[in-house]
Amino acid sequence: MNEFIMDKIESKFGYVSVIGATNVGKSTLLNNLIGQKISIVTRKKQTTRNKIIGIFCEKKSQVVIIDTPGIFQPKRKLDRAMVAAAWSTINDADLIIIMLEANKTIESNTLILKHLKESRSIDKKKLICVINKIDLVRKDNLLYFMNEARALINSEEFFLISALNGDGVKDLKSHLSNNIPLGVWLYPKDQITDIPYRLLASEIVREKLMNVLHQELPYELAVETESWNELDDNSIRIDMLVYVNKLGQKKILIGSNGSNIKKIGTMARKEIKDMLGKNVHLFIYVKVQNNWDNNPNYFKTLGLKYNV
Repeated sequence: MNEFIMDKIESKFGYVSVIGATNVGKSTLLNNLIGQKISIVTRKKQTTRNKIIGIFCEKKSQVVIIDTPGIFQPKRKLDRAMVAAAWSTINDADLIIIMLEANKTIESNTLILKHLKESRSIDKKKLICVINKIDLVRKDNLLYFMNEARALINSEEFFLISALNGDGVKDLKSHLSNNIPLGVWLYPKDQITDIPYRLLASEIVREKLMNVLHQELPYELAVETESWNELDDNSIRIDMLVYVNKLGQKKILIGSNGSNIKKIGTMARKEIKDMLGKNVHLFIYVKVQNNWDNNPNYFKTLGLKYNV
């Protein structure tokens, strides 16, 4: 028997889905719970496009956290697939975290609250309301927000946290570990994600693109790992393709004399090197591909359903 498969009578294993509006802090929470960055984080909305799996172990519990795309009103096909992917995770989850922002009005979560009200499949015993960004509001405003949330969300568990600085995360982590069901661990103890390095690397590049670029351009591009080759000196050559819809977007992305792409490449190369523990030769190419966001192959890469 593998060492990570514990006695089912003693061990616990469970899935936790994290649902929330865009930019509410789901990815930051995931990274904090895992203790390592596996989900990209930017200040821009709709950063996460696919489900991100993070795994942590505490005592006899193994918890699989599913970070999901933010809930928003979708306009294009990719948007609809992202939102559908987020809601689909709650069906098989053992616990469901509904994440709210303390520094926003409760009305900013209308789409989520409406879905929760209309859904009959969500067991309130599974539901955990996590109010994030408590470090950004006064205590009296936080109390008012908390009371509003309690009146609208049918949950028995409420946690106040700051995913960024870690306040309250330890208590949430213990609650998750203690309340998942009995079960055999499905992953080795030291495994923190099931995402392949190829996808993690492309997500790192996309994160840097989103941080450097502005306005609508960060949402008008896709990143794909074209090739991944281990060299004789134990270093790795990675070739990345960045897709945009228009030639003008390509020029902006590359920047004057290649300034943007050089900056992005330098930042991404360092982070990928740190992740792999090896020297990395990163080459980024920009390609114009009209309607890349309607390409079924791109949806497949992200694990999204094309016909939603």
